[in-house]
Amino acid sequence: MYFSPLLIRLGIVLWLVTLENGVAQVVYTPRNPPVTAFNGLQTIQNDRIKVGVDSRYGGAITYLSVVNGPNMVNNFDLGRQIQIGLYSNPNPYSENGIQPRQDWVGLGWNPIQAGDIYGNPSNVLDFQKTNELLYVKTHPRHFPLNNVLGESYIEHWIKLVGNVVKVHAKATLFRSDKTPYEGRQQEMPCIYLNGHYHNIYAYTGNNPFANDALTKIRPPVSFGDIFPTEPWMASTDDNGFGVGLYSEDSYDWKKGYFGSDLAGDEFTQDASYIANTPFVILDHNITYEWDYEMVVGSLPDIRAYMYAKPRPASGPNYRFDTSRRGWHYFNAVDTGWPIQGYLDIKLTNKQRDLIQSPGVCWKGSNNTKLYLRAAFQTQHNSFRLSWKNPGQSHITRGSDQYLDFPINNDGQFHTYEIDLSKKQNWQESTISQIEFRPPPDGPDVSGWVKIGWLATSADGPKNSPVSGNVPVVTTPVALAPASPTACPPKCVPFVVQKRGK
Repeated sequence: MYFSPLLIRLGIVLWLVTLENGVAQVVYTPRNPPVTAFNGLQTIQNDRIKVGVDSRYGGAITYLSVVNGPNMVNNFDLGRQIQIGLYSNPNPYSENGIQPRQDWVGLGWNPIQAGDIYGNPSNVLDFQKTNELLYVKTHPRHFPLNNVLGESYIEHWIKLVGNVVKVHAKATLFRSDKTPYEGRQQEMPCIYLNGHYHNIYAYTGNNPFANDALTKIRPPVSFGDIFPTEPWMASTDDNGFGVGLYSEDSYDWKKGYFGSDLAGDEFTQDASYIANTPFVILDHNITYEWDYEMVVGSLPDIRAYMYAKPRPASGPNYRFDTSRRGWHYFNAVDTGWPIQGYLDIKLTNKQRDLIQSPGVCWKGSNNTKLYLRAAFQTQHNSFRLSWKNPGQSHITRGSDQYLDFPINNDGQFHTYEIDLSKKQNWQESTISQIEFRPPPDGPDVSGWVKIGWLATSADGPKNSPVSGNVPVVTTPVALAPASPTACPPKCVPFVVQKRGK
């Protein structure tokens, strides 16, 4: 049986923290990393909520509360917090003879924002603060290795708007290993809240944005995937108050709960876990940016905020000119970053080459025909489209959930019409992911496909509407040093160029 490395990490943590008197129990004693741009906890607040980052946890978010309320974030060890975790291969991963701790060997290449399992916090390279915004640049450590920095930077810009924490995040890789690896699930971010917030909510039904009943999960909670059909989740206390996490057009998530007590403060082991976990290809030289938002409030307030966000696309609308747009591969690889006009994907294995979309939520009946702009050079006269329905953990590839369509192997771009009007499962279902692949029968494959776009019109993708879900800030610009009364030591104010609201 296959277990996700991310689940291995979660399961092992559960084992560690439930040995109450055993030597395996890990308790982190906060300390600064050897390189840090600030010292301890730094916060900003408005009249409703307060948020903070801490140098002793690699600059990750360690504090979130209503004003004058207790901290909601769990800080039991360096694997908690509200933080970003990066995942790639090889798996297992070692560096300069340093091997991963045996109980974490399944994580592979895994720099995370806060630090490693041995209690070494990540280096903090830059810190800036105004009354309205926090900025931190971190050089993260590999979670399963002892005191090894990952060849990457993680940055985040944090601001408050009412009862909402808006975060723009950026991962920059500079790996010496230039091997093209397949996509893996990331934590973008994960949220660990104290044990009081043990009720986990998501909408997983077939009628999103209609205020239908939510799925409620209480401990004991099995760690693993969950596939909401609205792009958010929440953790609340028994009064329905807590934190909701929103990430635009995201439908791959995870959930869990550590421990058995349903209470505790930030330094006790019991904690709830929710995470946005999209599959992302992390090239050796990639710069990857995204946004997420956290809403502090009652469950009805959280859901109302999510419903006020722009609605997700109702069908495929992908142009691969400068980005993979969340698409990723298994076994197959493309020509790497940056993307220049189209996806250029090598095909070498008819059984295993998979080209997959991010999680989606479309009505099949609203997308009877798809149009693919692509060029093929293969040994097959057709290509296969498969799909997944809500509730399925993976694409099953049964005969009712795929369609082979004819292709031209002249190596030139053509627009292919994929007519799904006669596929009953497609017409009657909500679609949660799609996949292209060579047909697994017939001759072996050795060739390539170049994909320019995928849309519901033969004219190609529509221009994406301005949604307001755009980066919180641009790169901060340093100004003159602040006066001691305006800013703590090593804090530099900066100009924020806002995009959208």
